[in-house]
Amino acid sequence: MKARRSYVKIIYEGKDITGDLTPYFKGLSYTDNLDKADTASFTLLGDKWIKEWAILKGDRFQIDIGVLNWKHQGDSRVLKCGTFIVDDISFSGAPDMITVSGNSIDITKDLKGVYRDNTWENISLKEIAQEISERYSMNLFYDCDEEFIYEKIDQVKESDAQLLSRIVKEHGFTIKITAEQLIIFDDKKYEDRETVATFSKEDLRSYEIQCDDLDVYDACEITFYDPILGVQIKGRYEAPASSFYKVRTGKVYYKNVDTGVTGVSKEEKEKYLRERAKKLLRNKNKNETQIRIDQMGDPGYLAGITAKATGFGRYDGIYLITSVTHSLDSGYKCSIAARRRLDF
Repeated sequence: MKARRSYVKIIYEGKDITGDLTPYFKGLSYTDNLDKADTASFTLLGDKWIKEWAILKGDRFQIDIGVLNWKHQGDSRVLKCGTFIVDDISFSGAPDMITVSGNSIDITKDLKGVYRDNTWENISLKEIAQEISERYSMNLFYDCDEEFIYEKIDQVKESDAQLLSRIVKEHGFTIKITAEQLIIFDDKKYEDRETVATFSKEDLRSYEIQCDDLDVYDACEITFYDPILGVQIKGRYEAPASSFYKVRTGKVYYKNVDTGVTGVSKEEKEKYLRERAKKLLRNKNKNETQIRIDQMGDPGYLAGITAKATGFGRYDGIYLITSVTHSLDSGYKCSIAARRRLDF
């Protein structure tokens, strides 16, 4: 019987340096996030790195994490973590060591650092995202069933990343930016997918459950003054009663919009605003119940998959994984953050 083991592969500036680093390798960490940039770092022992290796911010590296005979004989898998751009280099001692950290957003691009003034008219959310992704030679992954047309939208002293984040969240969607991709998706679609993992309380190394009520609301109400009809239109959505509250809190999230409302009649526009209020309320309440888990490492644990939690009593249910940190030092483990699926 062959032994179970894990391994890493590091490509730096297009060159496989895994073999060169093996005698000095201390550890590696990779964090896969659902709604923000991924990060990675690796630590090496010795002082030769401060003397001989000219590491530069902006250098690129790729990481693979692999397992052999992991859960059973023949279970061999590889997690390709992606491309990272060096944004931090630190040295420490004793003993001497270097930690190289990278981010999946290219710090040499202007996506986050350059502030722009711009105006779009009669354009969809997807078209704005497509134009911005092409500006930075990035691929757009757009996974939303609904489309939104803006009569007019202004970008005033905002970076392109800030603009996209603002308008995407206004519709209750999620945005993620990597070195090569701009990703916009409706995370409810991901919550509703089949579960691909099960976390049983008795099998976990550790866990923590948190219920947050600071930014949780009973309802959302959106108002819009329609210049054509000459009236103010409202759309309101109330969330189902939560099993974690003795009584409703009465908190209502109010928002006023001045553009982007579809429909011809008042009834059509009210229906649109109700649907939009539902999405905004989901976006506000989605972190109401969260769980953090430490578990044996597995390349199959990824942000965006759903898992079933059992053995937690009233906290059992379906959870959407929002972040996974894969760590390899003395062994391979995963630290997982997930949020409980909402009932609406």
